[in-house]
Amino acid sequence: MNNPLTVLFHNRQFQAIAGIQVFNVFSAQLLAPILPLYLTSQGLSASQIGLIMGITALGALVMRPSAGRAVDRRGSRPVILFGQSLLAICLSAYFLFTGFFPLLLIRFLHGAAQSFYSTACVTFASSVESPQNTAAAISLFTVFTMVGLGAATSIAPFLYHSFDFFPLVGISLLTLGASISFTLWRARPISPIHDADRLAFSSVLHLPAVLAPTVCLFASNVIFSTLFTFIPLYALSESVPGYSSFYIAFAVAVIFTRLSVQSLTQAFPAEKVAAAASLANVASALIIVFFPSTLSFALSGILIGLGFGVIFPALTVYVIQRIPPASKGTGLSILTAAGDVGNALGAAVLGVVAEVLGFRWVFVSASLVVLFCVRYFYVTLVSKPARAASRT
Repeated sequence: MNNPLTVLFHNRQFQAIAGIQVFNVFSAQLLAPILPLYLTSQGLSASQIGLIMGITALGALVMRPSAGRAVDRRGSRPVILFGQSLLAICLSAYFLFTGFFPLLLIRFLHGAAQSFYSTACVTFASSVESPQNTAAAISLFTVFTMVGLGAATSIAPFLYHSFDFFPLVGISLLTLGASISFTLWRARPISPIHDADRLAFSSVLHLPAVLAPTVCLFASNVIFSTLFTFIPLYALSESVPGYSSFYIAFAVAVIFTRLSVQSLTQAFPAEKVAAAASLANVASALIIVFFPSTLSFALSGILIGLGFGVIFPALTVYVIQRIPPASKGTGLSILTAAGDVGNALGAAVLGVVAEVLGFRWVFVSASLVVLFCVRYFYVTLVSKPARAASRT
């Protein structure tokens, strides 16, 4: 029997979605680590920066239901192209606007673009192989996600300090152009499933197999966005040099972790794997609260790389395996919407906490959110079914 990863590398559709994703993620995330620093240089406060960073998640959240319906009805490829086109407009707007309110609008539309793009992209990736290879497809797809994310976030501080902000915007546009070229000339359309039994959005949302993973991913993104937004500012406030060690360590750890996701979900239930990953995320935040240093930042990056690297593909496979195929786009739009809400709270709401209580309490607050949500997730999908089985 051929290795699933070998099969995927020879699959034209997977080659296409891998190329689309690695360039699109690099383009969308290159500005993320340095945008707070750029906004600080423009005289904006921590709460304003938090709102600008967090409103992206609101834009994505608002458009998630429409994105899921569009994918289920029209297929993935047209929706991917729509999201990429809107992202290009948002990136170009940085050359024209620098004020607080225009930047809020740019980031809101950025989130809307990502909602259409990411929902369509993960649905496309889950459809390129046979059902038994879906886990391998999602896992390897997310490896390419992390290659783009890791490369962007690790190199961004160096490029920013070397070339300033606007050249990075130009690089983002160039790499987005490469992603669009893969969509236009390499990816083949995947027809949507026409099924009279397609579930309504609210019905999919209330499925325990969707709602509990949604809560878990929400918490994961709260702590992820908190760390990625406030690590540079926290390092400056604590006079800790070399905060980029966090991003470099994260990039390396998350890529190696994604390669092992299929083995982990085959050896252990996906819900237990996700719960353990959530605890690693908590540890990544607390270690820099108590021991801020260049070394602890690197260790924090490793821990969040391990946790974040596992949790999304594990939860995605869990949801895909438990919802009707005709509602796959809707189910995945709900799951990824959880990440949008988590990003909003991690950046916008906790930005206020940073101003009032300081950056340490930002990381402590994010950790408490994760612990509360992972308890609900574990009780719903592990403890309650185990008790029910013991009674029968």
